[in-house]
Amino acid sequence: MSIRLDPRRVNALKHLAGEAGVRPGDLVRQWVEERIDATRGGADAPPTASGGESLLSRLEALVERVAALESAGMTATPSPESTSVEPAEDEPVAEATNGPDRAETVSAAASGDRVALHEEMIAVLSERGPMSAGELAEAITARGRYTPPRSGKAIDAAMVSQRVSNPTYRPRFVRNQGRIGLAE
Repeated sequence: MSIRLDPRRVNALKHLAGEAGVRPGDLVRQWVEERIDATRGGADAPPTASGGESLLSRLEALVERVAALESAGMTATPSPESTSVEPAEDEPVAEATNGPDRAETVSAAASGDRVALHEEMIAVLSERGPMSAGELAEAITARGRYTPPRSGKAIDAAMVSQRVSNPTYRPRFVRNQGRIGLAE
């Protein structure tokens, strides 16, 4: 069985499982089994965890902990390599998705006035002249006009360099001695 989770939730799940001292898949299985048992209504008392505490009370505590982590700013999106959850052979799989059903990051320009990265790069280079990819990334971040559309990942030198190398945008930029400038 596979389920899709937002990468931030997968990260929170891993954190909570670590606090509980179990694997993420084991924690999810415990939650699902408890929910099924509670829905059936056959069990008088919910199953207990190793410490004698009910799974329902542990789940409520974990939900509160997730909410606290989210409000504390622990919303960084993990890299795709770190979003997989390793299940046992017969265990359900929790997967993060980068597809269209993933929650998108809300931009600062919610009115639809999104600034494209290449446009912001052109504006900075027009004002300041040729720069290294790292300097350009820092200048764009300092301006605060560009917001990553999906990933929420802060702009860095690799992202700038990748955009310069992209065949769609390559005619707009030139590289000379490690510096990026505008094509004439």
